Amino acid sequence: MATTRLALLGTGGRGQIYVDVMKRMADSAEPVRAVWTAMAGRTPATVAKFCADNDLDVPQVIGLDRLAAMADVDAVLICTPDYAHREPAVTCFGAGKHCLVEKPLATNPEDAAAICQAARDSGRILHLGFVLRYDPLAVKLRELIQGGAIGKLIAANVHEAVGWFHGSTYMRRWNRFRDKSGDMLLHKGCHTLDIINFITGAYPAKVAAFGGTDVFVPREGAADYCRECALAADCIYYTDQGEAYRKRFYETAGPQVLPDDICVYNTDKDTTDNTTLIAEFESGMRMCYTMTMVSPKGQRRLTFIGTMGELRTDMSTYRIELMPLPDRPTEVIEVTPPAGWGHQHHDRALLEHFLEKIETGADPEEGIQDAWMSGAVAFAALQSMDTGKVVQVERF
Repeated sequence: MATTRLALLGTGGRGQIYVDVMKRMADSAEPVRAVWTAMAGRTPATVAKFCADNDLDVPQVIGLDRLAAMADVDAVLICTPDYAHREPAVTCFGAGKHCLVEKPLATNPEDAAAICQAARDSGRILHLGFVLRYDPLAVKLRELIQGGAIGKLIAANVHEAVGWFHGSTYMRRWNRFRDKSGDMLLHKGCHTLDIINFITGAYPAKVAAFGGTDVFVPREGAADYCRECALAADCIYYTDQGEAYRKRFYETAGPQVLPDDICVYNTDKDTTDNTTLIAEFESGMRMCYTMTMVSPKGQRRLTFIGTMGELRTDMSTYRIELMPLPDRPTEVIEVTPPAGWGHQHHDRALLEHFLEKIETGADPEEGIQDAWMSGAVAFAALQSMDTGKVVQVERF
């Protein structure tokens, strides 16, 4: 089995995660499947520091053309910001390289379509960074539903309950602007929208949605920054940028740059902070999905309803309730949580699946459709909000 030669483009938080994954893989007893052959970024100083911090002795590359021209790179991990995926993906596919692209695929349908077309034209693998597909609970739900545990699946109720603290951090970061994130429905919600596709084995066919910004709205008397605000004592979102806040931020948001103490109410933004959408899938299943950003605790609450029972879970519990008909006792299914912190297990499984697709010469079409449809439902929902109409969702 040939070793896959990887390049990393983007030396931020997600890039660091893949470097950590590769270190863990190298430290295991398993055969070496991949090696770094390039580290790429925007500025020489940034890339040099990243390599020094991680003891990486590999070529440091500045510029997409130089990266694309490297004959000893088989695949590129694209970890640039959400809004900066199109150019590197199209360029790398054009150079015949496989691409793992961080989620979401793109922040608008035009960029998403360009990336998918480039992947199709190249015949190379497009793999999206949806780590929740590798969560043991999501895998178990897929097994139960597709195995007929509740009969024919007819409906799903989904609540993307983003915790109040986590939700507020987005209002201090670039994610609050649609041109950067595509809206929070896409940036945050795409994880859950994708695993519904994964669990059910189906794609949405039409969508209607309602949403708005109702929490983080201008507050009279509030200052532009917490440090200047006379209302700080009465604000649950106040931050002094101290140790306790920093600790909670990094535990919640992961390896990100700590944002300034911008007022979450008065800062400019055009993202929604709550959305409800309904979707009908190709399979006939209907879904109601709601995302809120003020929940007491971050949870993904899922209910699947079939002709012979229901499945209920909050993904953070690793516990599934199977409620079969007729009048049979509820069965509680305990799922073993993955080892490690945060997404460590999922990140490694994601990268290993990408490598497996390259090694086995997998059909690229499945990855293209998965990538496209993960964003298409969010794009359709945003269009529905703007037009007040039901929007058809087409495969790529």
